[in-house]
Amino acid sequence: MEVFVARQPIFNRNKEVIAYELLYRDSNKNFFNNNIGASKATSILIANSYFSIGIEKLIGKHKAFINFNKSLIERDIPMIFDKDTIVIEILEDVIPDKKFINTLKKLKELGYTIALDDFTYDYPYDNIVELCDIIKVDFLQNTKEEVYRIIEKWNNHARKFLAEKIENDEIFQYAKKIGYDYFQGYFFDKPVIIKGKRLKENKIQYLRIMEELNKEDPSYDNIAKIIEYDINLTYRLLKLVNSKFTLSYEIQSIKHALTLMGLKEIQVWVTLVMIQDIKDMEKNEILKISLIRSKLGQLLAENSIHKKRNNEAMLMGLISVIDILLEEPMEKILSKLPISTDIKNPLMGKESPLSDIYKIIINYEKASWEELSKYAKKIKIDAEKLPNQYFKAVQWADKLFEYMLVDDQFIE
Repeated sequence: MEVFVARQPIFNRNKEVIAYELLYRDSNKNFFNNNIGASKATSILIANSYFSIGIEKLIGKHKAFINFNKSLIERDIPMIFDKDTIVIEILEDVIPDKKFINTLKKLKELGYTIALDDFTYDYPYDNIVELCDIIKVDFLQNTKEEVYRIIEKWNNHARKFLAEKIENDEIFQYAKKIGYDYFQGYFFDKPVIIKGKRLKENKIQYLRIMEELNKEDPSYDNIAKIIEYDINLTYRLLKLVNSKFTLSYEIQSIKHALTLMGLKEIQVWVTLVMIQDIKDMEKNEILKISLIRSKLGQLLAENSIHKKRNNEAMLMGLISVIDILLEEPMEKILSKLPISTDIKNPLMGKESPLSDIYKIIINYEKASWEELSKYAKKIKIDAEKLPNQYFKAVQWADKLFEYMLVDDQFIE
């Protein structure tokens, strides 16, 4: 399924790109669908940007300006993202209360950059302005005198001013002259649509995670087990962990990724994904293959010299078809995921301690018994037990697939 995000560049005084504003779109048509609420639009925008297209593809080394309404800010949604990657844009129609102001103060203390969108001279909430690092001034909704008086009133020598809706060179030159720092508008560039692919989702898995999170003592192990059996959730989790932590070390298992995030951020992440439009799950043999390979990898590891690496073998099997689902080269996809080299290498035809397990899986599917036997001996697997283990993996995958399909029909 295709997903869409629009981005519009933001420039400095030298016309150099310093950031992009990311905008919700639901098709190739470059306009906002007013039938969708602000919370849902932002949630889908974030999910599409981080989980489907990839934030690095959208913004490179620049920052992303993203609109957050009051509800999303108070639910700490911005905090699951890297403070050095996003700028939190507050919508101009937010009416602040004590809780909202305290949340903004917390975001400031954590180092997040806060911008106020579509600012006009008669904006009534000084307590919000005081907490903003950037004021985005609407040059169509303010007079020439007002855009100057805004800087006079609110300039504290640290706060930056962004002139938005700049439509010609004359307005650009005037904005520069009176002290604006950043610029955005059709004079420079219109929003450009970027497309990506979204994996099919499964409602029941989200609900199972939320059920676990709502327990008095949630278990990372239980949540990891749910995610490990869903290639969509696995991919999204790894993409988010990678963008959040810009890891210099490698993820060894789903549980490892979850513990890095923490229970509160897991809940926010699952909520974000759930907000997206979810289509009924269709039978898909590729997804079933990923489940079979995942379970078979686990069984092979448990019965070999790699007993302690069963979680890695399971993750390797699960993502072994991700290139087919996303229709991108495996090497390109894996370069964006923070998983261990031992898991990545077999999927790219390179060697690692887990290569023999992967080769056994592939050769079993091809019925290449001679090759299979060679790798089985290397890791001390009884080749005669393989048919039974494969049957167990198929049976397990079939039951799980049927369970997901049946339960999915009752959740509307």
